[in-house]
This record gives sequence, structure tokens and C-alpha cells, in this order.
Amino acid sequence: MLDEGPKIPPPKAFAESMAQSDGYELAAAHAALAQSHHPQVRAFAERMITDHQHMEKSLQEAAKAAGLEPPHPHVGGDQARFLGSLQSLRGAEFDREYARQQMLAHTSALATVHGYAEKGSDANLRRLASSAAPMIEQHLQAARQLQQSVV
Repeated sequence: MLDEGPKIPPPKAFAESMAQSDGYELAAAHAALAQSHHPQVRAFAERMITDHQHMEKSLQEAAKAAGLEPPHPHVGGDQARFLGSLQSLRGAEFDREYARQQMLAHTSALATVHGYAEKGSDANLRRLASSAAPMIEQHLQAARQLQQSVV
């Protein structure tokens, strides 16, 4: 049998996944602002808060247009474990782990939105995924730079 690639989630699952991603990003960024003194880490975290609050609003509008209950940002699953391990760290160790997690989180989010943008079943959420992809790509690039600055 041919491998058809990753399964595209139904609209509700995609919206929940996006809300979980926003929830993790917001919580991790707030932790970074509370625990880091590194200027690049703090600047990255501030950008994550601004951008993910905007994404949260866009997601809620797209979910409503898709006939779904708008999801709210929350942390769950692997992201909860990531956040837990991050919150126990301090100083340079925190900065390195935050940068590493940002690489992983944005790589995963980018794969999710690309997949849904191409093959998702709801046009409203496909538009959201398409518009989110460039921002997530910028975040991934910034996370790469951040990782290099905290070595």
C-alpha cells in the first residue's frame, strides 16, 4: 500500500492543536520573561506573546466561521511536560532549554499548518493555516538564531 503521508486531522482536532500550540507558546514565553535575563531570550518571548495572542484571535474567528466552538489556548500532552521541565530551570540552563524547545515546537507547528493548508477539509481553517505558515517560519528562523546566541 502507498504511504499517503501524515493524516490530516478533522477541523475540530486541527483547531484544538492550534489552540494548544498557542497555549504552550504563551506559557513558555511568560516563563521566559519571569526567569531569563538574556536580552535575546526576553525579546523572543515578547514577540511570541504578541504574535500568539494575535494568532489566538485569528483562530477563534476561523473556528467560528467553520461552525466550531472557538478553542481557547491551553497546554496539554507533550507540551505540558515541556513546560514543566522548562519551569524547573534557571539561568543559562533555562535559556538553552527554552531555545531548544522553541525549535521543536515551531518545527512541529509548521508541519501541522502546512499539512492542513494543503489538504484540510475546512476552507476557513485552511486559510488560517496558510496565513499562519509564514509567521511560524519566521519564528522558527528566530528560534534558530536564539539557539545560537545562548550556546
